[in-house]
Amino acid sequence: MLTLRVSDLRQYTYCPRIVYYHYCLPNVRPVTYKMEAGKLAHNQEQDRERRRSLRAYHLADGDREFDVWLEDEALALRGKVDMVVRRATEVVPIEYKNSPGRMGHHIVLQLTAYGLLLERAGAPAAQRGFVYHIPARRAREVALTPALKREVEELLGTMRAMVTAELMPEPTRQRRKCPICEFRRFCNDVV
Repeated sequence: MLTLRVSDLRQYTYCPRIVYYHYCLPNVRPVTYKMEAGKLAHNQEQDRERRRSLRAYHLADGDREFDVWLEDEALALRGKVDMVVRRATEVVPIEYKNSPGRMGHHIVLQLTAYGLLLERAGAPAAQRGFVYHIPARRAREVALTPALKREVEELLGTMRAMVTAELMPEPTRQRRKCPICEFRRFCNDVV
């Protein structure tokens, strides 16, 4: 079974063609300025995070781990979560985003997938996670519901079927996303 990455799930929900291009045209992945800037901001934020308390996440205690690699063979899913806070009764995945505070469903599913992977690795239930918006210096809590976890599992099957059959999906309906996409030059039918 094809092992997917958590970032593939996020990308597929943003625009399914990104995942199609990544797997079906693997040697042509462009890198944009926005992608590089995001990596730099992430690294800088992680350095600051090591010095802060957990107050931004409304947590009184917990042990932090950074860049935690997770993989589950049964789900055929792997990924690296930015930060995990382990507490006696819960595990809390946290993702940094270099965005002003908007949070689309693609980010919610990414965080849910990390929670699911943590649970499958033997951690206590992941009932919530946080997205830390770097420019706003603000964390937003996300409930990791059973319905979201089912949605993640269903999407993984849909994505695998698309890649295995090499069926190009329809583009996103939200065309405002297209101008900043690294694959915009590949979508001549819509851009």
